[in-house]
Amino acid sequence: MCVESFSPRQAQVGVKSVAVVGPPGAGKTLVATSLALYLHLATAGVAYVDKSVTKAGAGLVKSYLPLAADVEEAAELGVDYVVIDAAPYDVPPADVYIFVLEPTDLRYFTGEGVYVVVNKTSRWSLRGIPFDSRISWAMQAGVPPVVADIKGFERTRKRIVKVVKEIGDGL
Repeated sequence: MCVESFSPRQAQVGVKSVAVVGPPGAGKTLVATSLALYLHLATAGVAYVDKSVTKAGAGLVKSYLPLAADVEEAAELGVDYVVIDAAPYDVPPADVYIFVLEPTDLRYFTGEGVYVVVNKTSRWSLRGIPFDSRISWAMQAGVPPVVADIKGFERTRKRIVKVVKEIGDGL
């Protein structure tokens, strides 16, 4: 993937859209649901668009956030932000892109409106989100990991919230 091929689109009807993209299994749903919940708590004006194959993110946040099929439908809901959990290798038009990558896919992206989250990394990346089997368990149980009350998960949750807060504040 190359940043030059991604150009943030113009804001549509006052709705700011965030597309979370990346290869299969990189952790897009974790980042997308965490960001959507963070923005919901910060602004209460967020819709979630799940374009992923499994639709796992929609199942996780349906009790917390309004769901939409696309950005236009989300705009009709009167929200300020739309978080799009994109299908693997399908990049929808958006104002801001978040690339969730494995270390083997890591490239240095430079561009306005582009954030990179390195997932499942070793200790060399302090900004990375470590692999934790409890995240997978929480998602399978239908609980967004960022709000799951799992003993021993506090450190990982703080790292996820720190990354998501930085992205949310950038919006």
